[in-house]
Amino acid sequence: MKMDVTHVCLSVLATAFLSTYLSHPEAQATPRQSLTAGTPCVGCHYSPNGGGGRTELGWSSMNTVGALNYKSLGLSALHDQESNQIAKIATIGLDLRVQGARLGSPAYNESGDVDYPDVTWFPMQLQPYLAITPLKGLTLYGSVLPGPNSSEGDISTQVYAGMSAYEWWGSYSFGVTAPTLRVGKFQPTFGIRHDDHTILLRGDALKRRFPIIPPNFTEIGAELSYQPQRWMRVEVGGFSSSHLQDVFDARGVDEEINLASYSVVSRLTFLPQFTIGGDGGGFGDDDFGDDGFGDDDFGEDDFGEESASAEPVLPTVINTWFGVSSYLSDEFHMLNGFMGLGTNSGLSTVAEITYRDNPNIAQKSFNQINTMFGVNFALKDWLVFNARVERGQTQRLTETLDEIAVAWQYVAGVEFFPLPYVELRPEYRLIDTLDYRFGQTTLQVHLFY
Repeated sequence: MKMDVTHVCLSVLATAFLSTYLSHPEAQATPRQSLTAGTPCVGCHYSPNGGGGRTELGWSSMNTVGALNYKSLGLSALHDQESNQIAKIATIGLDLRVQGARLGSPAYNESGDVDYPDVTWFPMQLQPYLAITPLKGLTLYGSVLPGPNSSEGDISTQVYAGMSAYEWWGSYSFGVTAPTLRVGKFQPTFGIRHDDHTILLRGDALKRRFPIIPPNFTEIGAELSYQPQRWMRVEVGGFSSSHLQDVFDARGVDEEINLASYSVVSRLTFLPQFTIGGDGGGFGDDDFGDDGFGDDDFGEDDFGEESASAEPVLPTVINTWFGVSSYLSDEFHMLNGFMGLGTNSGLSTVAEITYRDNPNIAQKSFNQINTMFGVNFALKDWLVFNARVERGQTQRLTETLDEIAVAWQYVAGVEFFPLPYVELRPEYRLIDTLDYRFGQTTLQVHLFY
């Protein structure tokens, strides 16, 4: 039976959505910020693929963003901070999130009416970061993410298999245009690292409570990144497959997948930038005519009011990136294609497709095609409107099963920063599957530094 209900919870997806946020590792590593500013993720975050601790540039880009500032509230000490660094060597950061939403699924009661779960407030993330740069080009980084059983002394237990309570790595840059080597326990670079892991790209339409790549997913390995030109970047790495194997072991006997002990991950990205319009500081091609100082060049009296009031016309800068990535380990193949476009006026769009296949399995077939398209507009630096449409499709074929699931998700929301380091994110989410349609309004409160 298909229940067509709006203003209700997202059923199975709701639990996955909200539980996922318990270990949501992203902060201000949003693709829309990279696209509108024209700055790659590594410019604002220590991690080359975004997320986690912020560099001094990343911190300073947000430390005064708010509808109000702390100085106007009499908190000058917060307003006048100049850096998130300590002694020019150590950098600190923090993300704290709580969520308000309806947990669980709506269900028919004995009277034939639908009962809806109550709104619940719960913690999603408490994650500190520390980066140390003892030498030029050398960075040591670490973060910790307590799990749901931390109050019982078990910090390592996480919501989903494959998640980790720790991330640590060291990187060394061999030069401004030379490669950078990163070694440790971190998330391999593939696709786009979105700031919202409820997106279906790394999930499963058939088992929405068991994402393929969970939040805060890490593996031990090494990765080499190289950006010889501003418009091109490449990453390639080799990693253990132990946490990825944990993901599939937890999915049950219906999807038994044996991985190699290692995996190979690569990504190629192009980042062309274009400029349209503008007058080069206020002087166009005809500003200096045939005689140099004609009447048309400087207004009615050559140096009149029209000239004094003229302002330069700034160009429109269009930042783009597009690319492909692969994540391969024996019976696990995952390919991503992605593209984004943004302007300095605050408008950006992003699209991505994920294809997962499990070859070399006798009499079994697992494949997914997940897609997403999103639009964002920053009316102010502290007020951003966004919307996205997603589609997830999973097919599983075995000797005894032939299953297919399709899920659509529609999300519309606002990113509102009332004060620096404080974000309120109200959203409306609607999911439409072959079995049901559910929607709900949620609110996320995010404190960051």
